[in-house]
Amino acid sequence: MAARSAKGGKLSADRDGAPAAGSGSPDTSSLSHQDDSPVSGLQHHEVIRGQDVPFCPDNGVAPGHAYTSNERDKLRLMHHYTLFTYKSIAAAPEALDIWQNLIPQLAFEYDFLLQGILAATSLHLALTDSSHQETHSGLALQYYITASALFRPHLTSITPSNISALFAFSCIVPVCAFGFPQIPYLPINPLPEIHETIVLLRGTADIVRSGSHWLECGPFKHLLLPEPSSPCGALPMEIEAALLGLSKRNDETTTDAALRNAYCMAITTLRHTFRLAGEAPGKANTALLFPIQIPPEIPVKIRDGEPMALSILAHYAVVLHWLNSFIWLRRWGRQVVNAVEAAVGEEWRGCIAWAIEEVKNDTTKV
Repeated sequence: MAARSAKGGKLSADRDGAPAAGSGSPDTSSLSHQDDSPVSGLQHHEVIRGQDVPFCPDNGVAPGHAYTSNERDKLRLMHHYTLFTYKSIAAAPEALDIWQNLIPQLAFEYDFLLQGILAATSLHLALTDSSHQETHSGLALQYYITASALFRPHLTSITPSNISALFAFSCIVPVCAFGFPQIPYLPINPLPEIHETIVLLRGTADIVRSGSHWLECGPFKHLLLPEPSSPCGALPMEIEAALLGLSKRNDETTTDAALRNAYCMAITTLRHTFRLAGEAPGKANTALLFPIQIPPEIPVKIRDGEPMALSILAHYAVVLHWLNSFIWLRRWGRQVVNAVEAAVGEEWRGCIAWAIEEVKNDTTKV
């Protein structure tokens, strides 16, 4: 995971939602605001149907209270999720009910999913509440680490009964992967970050491959990544010219036949991504097609800083830029293109000229 701590160390409503205030240090108790006034007459006993029943608080519960500070914080996060965060995650109107109702219901059966929701909500608060970013980002990281640890053992046995919860968590993973580097007070190194994000997203795609036949029969079919209706259809003239330029440069500079073919397949995936972005405007999950479907050689070459791979990456970053209105994707497109431009130098600048110009425009295209 490319998330970082509040101190910057590397560690492995509307689309934004509405901010909510928090306070204190990254400890979960810091968000609570205890009410020191006990309910009159019920300090240590509770009257139930006329009977005097001793009240036995759980360990850590202050006298006169039924919940610990940690429990109150989690309830506050779930409240914020059901009001705001779910809207920022849902990639399409038909997914709103799934994210607001169905996924929280599943989360009460699977702790990894519940922890994932708390992670995404804490991260959402970190991105929308500028006064307490360190507090919320620290919480988000804690919840995400716990969720991931609880999630991994389930991958050895994907069944019809757990596929929905596993898939729901796999949808939260890209939210966190794209979201952590967005925390404004932490500068990002775009190329290593996008490489790690691509690798992470490719891993979660295995869940869909294993259980797509089950998911397609239920409500989660609305969250599955769509395919463009005509993958080879014509694109706007400027995009066609940009893709043609990539193909020509690949033919001219890539001497290894296998690698040249891998780059060719990646450019084809770019075409499909641009087609899908045009057919499904405003759907954030269109950003997932390229990382999931490119050949495995491409992330390796991106990591190694190969100019051809970085040039292809710059064109994918344009799609991220078009989805800039989603809080989880802000800043990604422009920063990746600018980082690629700096990395490849003047010799390759012509190959990414369209991408450079496209991210200068702040208007969201899809």
